[in-house]
Amino acid sequence: MARKMLVFGCIGLAVGASMASAQAQSTSDLQAAVTAAAQQTKAAAFLDVQGCGLSFSATSGTADRATKAVSTIEMPLRLGSVGKLYTAAVIHRLAARGVLGLDTPASLYLVPQDAVGVAGRDATLRQLLNHTGGVPDYYALPDIRRWNWLEPLTPLRVLTAIKGRGATGAPGIAYSYSNSGYQLLALVAERATNQSFASLMQAEVITLLDLRETRYNVSAPGGPLHGYVGGKDWWESAENSGPDGGVTATLADTRRYLRALFIDAGPMRSTGQAMSERPVETGKPRQQAGAGAEVRVSLGGMRLIGHTGDVEGYLSFAYAAPEYGLTIIGHVTTSDKDAFSTLLRTTAASAASACGSAAPKR
Repeated sequence: MARKMLVFGCIGLAVGASMASAQAQSTSDLQAAVTAAAQQTKAAAFLDVQGCGLSFSATSGTADRATKAVSTIEMPLRLGSVGKLYTAAVIHRLAARGVLGLDTPASLYLVPQDAVGVAGRDATLRQLLNHTGGVPDYYALPDIRRWNWLEPLTPLRVLTAIKGRGATGAPGIAYSYSNSGYQLLALVAERATNQSFASLMQAEVITLLDLRETRYNVSAPGGPLHGYVGGKDWWESAENSGPDGGVTATLADTRRYLRALFIDAGPMRSTGQAMSERPVETGKPRQQAGAGAEVRVSLGGMRLIGHTGDVEGYLSFAYAAPEYGLTIIGHVTTSDKDAFSTLLRTTAASAASACGSAAPKR
Protein backbone atom coordinates (compact mmCIF):
# COMPACT_ATOMS: atom_id res chain seq x y z
CA MET A 1 0.00 0.00 0.00
CA ALA A 2 2.79 2.44 0.81
CA ARG A 3 3.60 4.96 -1.85
CA LYS A 4 7.30 5.62 -1.38
CA MET A 5 10.61 6.20 -3.06
CA LEU A 6 11.59 2.79 -4.39
CA VAL A 7 15.12 1.42 -4.37
CA PHE A 8 16.17 -1.42 -6.62
CA GLY A 9 19.85 -2.14 -6.12
CA CYS A 10 22.73 -1.08 -8.30
CA ILE A 11 22.46 0.50 -11.72
CA GLY A 12 25.52 -0.57 -13.67
CA LEU A 13 27.30 0.86 -16.71
CA ALA A 14 28.68 -1.26 -19.52
CA VAL A 15 30.59 -0.01 -22.53
CA GLY A 16 29.79 -1.68 -25.86
CA ALA A 17 32.35 -2.66 -28.49
CA SER A 18 30.97 -0.04 -30.84
CA MET A 19 28.18 2.50 -30.88
CA ALA A 20 26.10 0.63 -33.46
CA SER A 21 26.45 -2.78 -31.84
CA ALA A 22 25.76 -1.39 -28.37
CA GLN A 23 22.61 0.35 -29.59
CA ALA A 24 21.39 -2.75 -31.42
CA GLN A 25 21.99 -4.94 -28.39
CA SER A 26 20.33 -2.40 -26.12
CA THR A 27 17.21 -2.28 -28.28
CA SER A 28 17.00 -6.07 -28.26
CA ASP A 29 17.44 -6.16 -24.50
CA LEU A 30 14.77 -3.50 -23.97
CA GLN A 31 12.22 -5.38 -26.07
CA ALA A 32 12.97 -8.57 -24.20
CA ALA A 33 12.63 -6.78 -20.86
CA VAL A 34 9.21 -5.26 -21.51
CA THR A 35 7.91 -8.55 -22.90
CA ALA A 36 9.24 -10.50 -19.92
CA ALA A 37 7.71 -8.07 -17.43
CA ALA A 38 4.28 -8.45 -19.02
CA GLN A 39 4.55 -12.23 -19.16
CA GLN A 40 5.74 -12.54 -15.57
CA THR A 41 2.96 -10.36 -14.17
CA LYS A 42 0.13 -11.36 -16.54
CA ALA A 43 -0.57 -7.66 -16.79
CA ALA A 44 0.77 -4.77 -18.89
CA ALA A 45 4.27 -3.34 -19.12
CA PHE A 46 5.39 -0.10 -20.77
CA LEU A 47 8.88 1.14 -21.60
CA ASP A 48 10.26 4.23 -23.29
CA VAL A 49 13.97 4.99 -23.77
CA GLN A 50 15.16 7.95 -25.84
CA GLY A 51 18.72 9.17 -26.26
CA CYS A 52 22.25 7.93 -26.98
CA GLY A 53 21.06 6.70 -30.36
CA LEU A 54 18.11 4.81 -28.88
CA SER A 55 14.50 5.53 -29.79
CA PHE A 56 12.50 2.79 -28.15
CA SER A 57 8.85 2.91 -27.07
CA ALA A 58 6.80 -0.23 -26.52
CA THR A 59 4.12 -1.93 -24.49
CA SER A 60 3.24 -5.56 -24.00
CA GLY A 61 0.58 -7.48 -22.16
CA THR A 62 -2.97 -7.24 -20.89
CA ALA A 63 -4.75 -4.01 -20.00
CA ASP A 64 -7.69 -5.83 -18.42
CA ARG A 65 -7.56 -9.48 -17.41
CA ALA A 66 -11.35 -9.73 -17.38
CA THR A 67 -11.89 -8.59 -20.97
CA LYS A 68 -8.48 -9.72 -22.31
CA ALA A 69 -7.99 -6.24 -23.80
CA VAL A 70 -4.38 -5.66 -24.81
CA SER A 71 -2.35 -2.60 -23.82
CA THR A 72 -1.58 0.13 -26.35
CA ILE A 73 1.17 2.72 -26.30
CA GLU A 74 -1.26 5.65 -26.02
CA MET A 75 -2.86 4.50 -22.77
CA PRO A 76 -2.55 6.85 -19.76
CA LEU A 77 -0.42 5.60 -16.87
CA ARG A 78 -1.07 6.11 -13.17
CA LEU A 79 2.32 7.57 -12.25
CA GLY A 80 2.05 7.51 -8.45
CA SER A 81 4.88 9.41 -6.79
CA VAL A 82 6.35 10.40 -10.14
CA GLY A 83 3.63 13.03 -9.71
CA LYS A 84 5.81 14.68 -7.06
CA LEU A 85 7.93 15.98 -9.97
CA TYR A 86 4.85 17.91 -11.09
CA THR A 87 3.82 19.16 -7.64
CA ALA A 88 7.38 20.30 -6.93
CA ALA A 89 7.45 22.20 -10.21
CA VAL A 90 4.32 24.14 -9.21
CA ILE A 91 5.96 25.14 -5.91
CA HIS A 92 9.21 26.17 -7.59
CA ARG A 93 7.44 28.23 -10.26
CA LEU A 94 5.47 30.10 -7.60
CA ALA A 95 8.70 30.65 -5.67
CA ALA A 96 10.46 31.99 -8.77
CA ARG A 97 7.79 34.69 -9.02
CA GLY A 98 8.02 35.55 -5.33
CA VAL A 99 4.62 34.13 -4.43
CA LEU A 100 6.30 31.59 -2.15
CA GLY A 101 9.67 31.42 -0.42
CA LEU A 102 11.42 28.06 -0.43
CA ASP A 103 13.16 28.82 2.85
CA THR A 104 10.02 30.18 4.52
CA PRO A 105 8.15 28.03 7.07
CA ALA A 106 4.95 26.52 5.71
CA SER A 107 3.01 27.80 8.72
CA LEU A 108 3.46 31.42 7.58
CA TYR A 109 1.20 30.75 4.59
CA LEU A 110 -1.51 28.86 6.47
CA VAL A 111 -4.59 30.17 8.20
CA PRO A 112 -4.82 29.41 11.94
CA GLN A 113 -7.07 26.35 11.55
CA ASP A 114 -4.85 24.69 8.94
CA ALA A 115 -2.86 21.59 9.95
CA VAL A 116 -3.28 22.26 13.67
CA GLY A 117 -1.37 19.63 15.63
CA VAL A 118 0.55 18.41 12.57
CA ALA A 119 4.25 17.87 13.25
CA GLY A 120 6.42 19.65 10.69
CA ARG A 121 3.94 22.46 10.13
CA ASP A 122 6.83 24.89 10.69
CA ALA A 123 9.21 23.19 8.27
CA THR A 124 10.33 25.27 5.32
CA LEU A 125 9.02 24.52 1.85
CA ARG A 126 12.46 23.32 0.78
CA GLN A 127 12.52 20.88 3.69
CA LEU A 128 9.10 19.56 2.72
CA LEU A 129 10.26 19.16 -0.88
CA ASN A 130 13.38 17.17 0.07
CA HIS A 131 11.68 15.16 2.84
CA THR A 132 13.60 16.64 5.77
CA GLY A 133 10.57 18.46 7.22
CA GLY A 134 9.80 15.85 9.87
CA VAL A 135 6.18 15.48 8.76
CA PRO A 136 4.94 11.95 9.60
CA ASP A 137 3.97 9.95 6.54
CA TYR A 138 0.30 8.97 6.47
CA TYR A 139 1.27 5.66 4.86
CA ALA A 140 2.86 4.75 8.18
CA LEU A 141 -0.46 5.02 10.01
CA PRO A 142 -1.41 1.71 11.68
CA ASP A 143 -4.90 1.79 10.17
CA ILE A 144 -3.82 2.72 6.63
CA ARG A 145 -5.01 -0.56 5.09
CA ARG A 146 -8.49 0.03 6.49
CA TRP A 147 -8.85 3.39 4.75
CA ASN A 148 -11.57 3.87 2.17
CA TRP A 149 -9.48 3.85 -1.01
CA LEU A 150 -12.45 4.84 -3.16
CA GLU A 151 -12.27 8.27 -1.51
CA PRO A 152 -9.77 10.74 -3.04
CA LEU A 153 -6.74 11.85 -1.07
CA THR A 154 -6.78 15.52 -0.12
CA PRO A 155 -4.73 17.75 2.21
CA LEU A 156 -7.65 17.97 4.64
CA ARG A 157 -8.07 14.20 4.81
CA VAL A 158 -4.37 13.43 5.11
CA LEU A 159 -3.36 16.18 7.52
CA THR A 160 -6.31 15.44 9.79
CA ALA A 161 -5.27 11.80 9.88
CA ILE A 162 -1.71 12.53 11.05
CA LYS A 163 -2.67 15.16 13.62
CA GLY A 164 -0.98 14.52 16.94
CA ARG A 165 1.56 12.04 15.61
CA GLY A 166 5.20 12.65 16.49
CA ALA A 167 7.64 14.24 14.07
CA THR A 168 10.15 12.00 12.34
CA GLY A 169 12.81 14.52 13.32
CA ALA A 170 13.46 18.21 13.72
CA PRO A 171 13.03 20.12 10.44
CA GLY A 172 16.17 20.08 8.33
CA ILE A 173 17.98 17.44 10.38
CA ALA A 174 17.26 14.08 8.79
CA TYR A 175 15.70 12.63 5.65
CA SER A 176 12.45 10.72 6.12
CA TYR A 177 10.23 10.21 3.07
CA SER A 178 6.85 11.82 3.60
CA ASN A 179 3.88 11.85 1.25
CA SER A 180 2.13 13.99 3.85
CA GLY A 181 4.68 16.75 3.29
CA TYR A 182 3.52 17.11 -0.31
CA GLN A 183 -0.08 17.35 0.86
CA LEU A 184 1.04 20.21 3.10
CA LEU A 185 2.85 21.87 0.17
CA ALA A 186 -0.34 21.83 -1.89
CA LEU A 187 -2.27 23.45 0.94
CA VAL A 188 0.40 26.15 1.21
CA ALA A 189 0.15 26.86 -2.52
CA GLU A 190 -3.64 27.11 -2.30
CA ARG A 191 -3.51 29.55 0.62
CA ALA A 192 -0.83 31.69 -1.03
CA THR A 193 -2.67 31.99 -4.35
CA ASN A 194 -6.33 31.55 -3.35
CA GLN A 195 -6.57 28.93 -6.11
CA SER A 196 -7.14 25.19 -6.05
CA PHE A 197 -4.07 23.06 -6.50
CA ALA A 198 -5.73 21.45 -9.51
CA SER A 199 -5.97 24.84 -11.23
CA LEU A 200 -2.35 25.62 -10.33
CA MET A 201 -1.20 22.29 -11.76
CA GLN A 202 -3.11 22.97 -14.94
CA ALA A 203 -1.73 26.47 -15.43
CA GLU A 204 1.84 26.04 -14.18
CA VAL A 205 2.61 22.68 -15.83
CA ILE A 206 0.01 21.08 -18.07
CA THR A 207 -1.12 24.08 -20.13
CA LEU A 208 2.31 25.72 -20.12
CA LEU A 209 3.89 22.67 -21.78
CA ASP A 210 0.83 21.70 -23.83
CA LEU A 211 0.71 18.27 -22.22
CA ARG A 212 -2.48 17.12 -23.90
CA GLU A 213 -2.45 13.59 -22.47
CA THR A 214 -1.65 14.57 -18.87
CA ARG A 215 -4.32 14.83 -16.19
CA TYR A 216 -4.40 15.67 -12.49
CA ASN A 217 -7.00 14.07 -10.21
CA VAL A 218 -9.41 13.07 -12.96
CA SER A 219 -8.63 9.38 -13.52
CA ALA A 220 -9.48 7.82 -10.19
CA PRO A 221 -11.05 5.46 -10.89
CA GLY A 222 -10.83 5.27 -14.63
CA GLY A 223 -8.61 4.84 -17.63
CA PRO A 224 -8.30 1.60 -19.58
CA LEU A 225 -5.42 0.10 -17.57
CA HIS A 226 -6.41 -2.17 -14.71
CA GLY A 227 -3.80 -2.66 -11.99
CA TYR A 228 -3.36 -5.82 -9.95
CA VAL A 229 -2.12 -6.86 -6.54
CA GLY A 230 -1.95 -10.61 -6.91
CA GLY A 231 -5.38 -11.51 -8.26
CA LYS A 232 -7.15 -8.37 -7.02
CA ASP A 233 -8.01 -5.59 -9.46
CA TRP A 234 -7.37 -2.10 -8.03
CA TRP A 235 -8.80 -0.20 -11.00
CA GLU A 236 -11.47 1.47 -8.85
CA SER A 237 -8.97 2.73 -6.28
CA ALA A 238 -8.63 6.50 -5.90
CA GLU A 239 -5.13 6.20 -4.48
CA ASN A 240 -3.83 7.92 -7.63
CA SER A 241 -5.11 11.28 -6.41
CA GLY A 242 -3.73 14.24 -4.53
CA PRO A 243 -0.49 16.23 -4.79
CA ASP A 244 1.71 13.31 -3.76
CA GLY A 245 0.61 11.02 -6.59
CA GLY A 246 -2.33 12.31 -8.62
CA VAL A 247 -0.85 12.63 -12.12
CA THR A 248 -1.84 10.39 -15.01
CA ALA A 249 0.00 10.69 -18.35
CA THR A 250 0.99 8.75 -21.44
CA LEU A 251 4.55 7.64 -22.07
CA ALA A 252 4.99 10.39 -24.66
CA ASP A 253 3.74 13.15 -22.35
CA THR A 254 5.86 11.88 -19.46
CA ARG A 255 8.93 11.93 -21.70
CA ARG A 256 8.09 15.44 -22.85
CA TYR A 257 7.83 16.57 -19.25
CA LEU A 258 11.15 15.02 -18.24
CA ARG A 259 12.86 16.71 -21.17
CA ALA A 260 11.28 20.06 -20.30
CA LEU A 261 12.55 19.83 -16.72
CA PHE A 262 16.00 18.39 -17.12
CA ILE A 263 17.22 18.48 -20.73
CA ASP A 264 15.69 21.01 -23.13
CA ALA A 265 15.96 24.79 -23.03
CA GLY A 266 12.60 26.35 -22.25
CA PRO A 267 10.30 27.69 -19.51
CA MET A 268 10.78 24.70 -17.17
CA ARG A 269 14.54 24.14 -17.41
CA SER A 270 15.40 26.42 -14.49
CA THR A 271 12.65 24.72 -12.49
CA GLY A 272 14.23 21.33 -13.08
CA GLN A 273 17.62 22.65 -12.04
CA ALA A 274 16.16 24.04 -8.81
CA MET A 275 14.46 20.71 -8.08
CA SER A 276 17.75 18.82 -8.17
CA GLU A 277 19.94 21.40 -6.41
CA ARG A 278 21.39 21.01 -2.92
CA PRO A 279 20.44 17.33 -2.62
CA VAL A 280 20.39 15.71 0.82
CA GLU A 281 21.54 12.21 1.69
CA THR A 282 18.79 9.59 1.91
CA GLY A 283 20.85 6.94 3.66
CA LYS A 284 20.80 4.78 0.54
CA PRO A 285 23.91 4.24 -1.62
CA ARG A 286 24.29 6.68 -4.53
CA GLN A 287 20.84 8.12 -3.93
CA GLN A 288 20.00 11.65 -2.81
CA ALA A 289 16.89 13.81 -2.63
CA GLY A 290 16.77 17.22 -4.21
CA ALA A 291 14.00 19.76 -3.67
CA GLY A 292 11.44 17.65 -5.51
CA ALA A 293 13.49 15.14 -7.51
CA GLU A 294 15.54 12.03 -6.75
CA VAL A 295 19.19 12.15 -7.80
CA ARG A 296 20.86 8.78 -8.44
CA VAL A 297 24.36 7.97 -9.66
CA SER A 298 25.08 4.63 -11.30
CA LEU A 299 28.13 2.53 -10.51
CA GLY A 300 29.57 3.81 -13.78
CA GLY A 301 28.91 7.45 -12.91
CA MET A 302 25.76 8.18 -14.89
CA ARG A 303 23.65 10.80 -13.11
CA LEU A 304 19.90 10.15 -13.21
CA ILE A 305 17.26 12.63 -12.05
CA GLY A 306 13.58 11.79 -11.65
CA HIS A 307 11.34 9.67 -9.44
CA THR A 308 9.67 6.31 -8.95
CA GLY A 309 5.98 5.77 -8.29
CA ASP A 310 4.00 3.19 -6.33
CA VAL A 311 0.23 2.99 -5.97
CA GLU A 312 -1.58 -0.30 -5.46
CA GLY A 313 -1.53 -2.15 -8.76
CA TYR A 314 0.76 0.29 -10.57
CA LEU A 315 4.54 0.88 -10.44
CA SER A 316 6.46 3.52 -12.42
CA PHE A 317 9.87 5.03 -12.95
CA ALA A 318 10.79 8.19 -14.86
CA TYR A 319 14.39 9.45 -15.07
CA ALA A 320 16.51 11.73 -17.18
CA ALA A 321 20.28 11.67 -17.63
CA PRO A 322 20.80 15.32 -18.66
CA GLU A 323 24.47 14.91 -19.58
CA TYR A 324 23.45 12.41 -22.26
CA GLY A 325 20.08 13.83 -23.30
CA LEU A 326 18.58 10.52 -22.19
CA THR A 327 15.16 9.68 -20.72
CA ILE A 328 13.96 6.32 -19.40
CA ILE A 329 10.35 5.65 -18.40
CA GLY A 330 8.80 2.38 -17.31
CA HIS A 331 5.46 1.22 -15.93
CA VAL A 332 3.85 -2.06 -14.93
CA THR A 333 0.19 -2.56 -14.00
CA THR A 334 0.93 -4.75 -11.03
CA SER A 335 2.51 -4.43 -7.60
CA ASP A 336 5.06 -7.13 -8.42
CA LYS A 337 8.20 -5.33 -7.26
CA ASP A 338 10.51 -8.08 -8.46
CA ALA A 339 9.28 -7.74 -12.04
CA PHE A 340 9.44 -3.97 -11.77
CA SER A 341 12.95 -3.87 -10.34
CA THR A 342 14.17 -6.19 -13.07
CA LEU A 343 12.65 -3.90 -15.70
CA LEU A 344 14.33 -0.86 -14.13
CA ARG A 345 17.73 -2.48 -13.82
CA THR A 346 17.66 -3.87 -17.35
CA THR A 347 16.52 -0.55 -18.77
CA ALA A 348 19.21 1.42 -16.96
CA ALA A 349 21.94 -1.03 -17.93
CA SER A 350 20.86 -1.15 -21.59
CA ALA A 351 20.66 2.64 -21.82
CA ALA A 352 24.02 3.00 -20.09
CA SER A 353 25.58 0.56 -22.55
CA ALA A 354 24.38 2.65 -25.47
CA CYS A 355 25.45 5.87 -23.79
CA GLY A 356 28.88 4.39 -23.05
CA SER A 357 29.62 4.68 -26.76
CA ALA A 358 28.31 8.24 -26.97
CA ALA A 359 29.89 11.49 -25.84
CA PRO A 360 28.16 13.27 -22.95
CA LYS A 361 26.26 16.45 -23.88
CA ARG A 362 28.17 18.87 -21.68
